[in-house]
Amino acid sequence: MHLYLFTYFRFNAFHAESKKPLHRECGFIRLQPGTNRVAFIIAQNSGLVEIEEGELTGQQLTLHSTALARTSFAKQPYVQQISRHIQLKPDGKLEQTISMALEGQPLTQHLHITYRRTD
Repeated sequence: MHLYLFTYFRFNAFHAESKKPLHRECGFIRLQPGTNRVAFIIAQNSGLVEIEEGELTGQQLTLHSTALARTSFAKQPYVQQISRHIQLKPDGKLEQTISMALEGQPLTQHLHITYRRTD
């Protein structure tokens, strides 16, 4: 029997100046015991659902999409691939860079977000 560890997460991104909500995600992070393998199962407010897998190395996590699904009325062009790089900085802030490949477009940086812990 294998026991997998998981946790629920929620990311909320806001415009730095206007504070307008830009991007929201929620889902689960699964860790494969005895390894540095990590999986994200994510639902986005845009109607995209994704599974990403990768490895944790020190304070950095790099993930790549292994499966994508979307609502039938999702906005085009459709996302074809997602890559994430997440790093915990010495000051305790969490930085995330998300790259996306869209139909007819190569993998390109889409977002760079800095998160801070709130109570």
